[in-house]
Amino acid sequence: MLFTLPIGDLLSSYTGDSREFTFSGPIFDGYYSDIKFLSDLSFHIQIMTLDNGVHVTWSYLKTTVEYEGKKEIISLDEFDRTWKTQLEKWDPDDISEIDMKNHSIDLGPVIREEIIMACHNNF
Repeated sequence: MLFTLPIGDLLSSYTGDSREFTFSGPIFDGYYSDIKFLSDLSFHIQIMTLDNGVHVTWSYLKTTVEYEGKKEIISLDEFDRTWKTQLEKWDPDDISEIDMKNHSIDLGPVIREEIIMACHNNF
């Protein structure tokens, strides 16, 4: 997947270790069935190791999309999400599980959620 990141090096490192990643580029039609990208997607993240996973902070996310027939300019400031090695039954919905087989996380569902929430906030 386009937004699946390997994090094995962070998982084997110390708590508080971090990496930064910047993405800017086109997203092909059909990547998300309900969102069409009209401009490049760009974002910057910092991934920090926790005792039981990683915490990802987006410093920004920008693009222009078509969603539910409307053109929407997306410009999000800082937001974050957590991925854990193992989910607990009391974890909130915004915590995801790390793919421990591949030592990776998928940012794709979070990006989609944030874009859709931004579109609904603009309606």
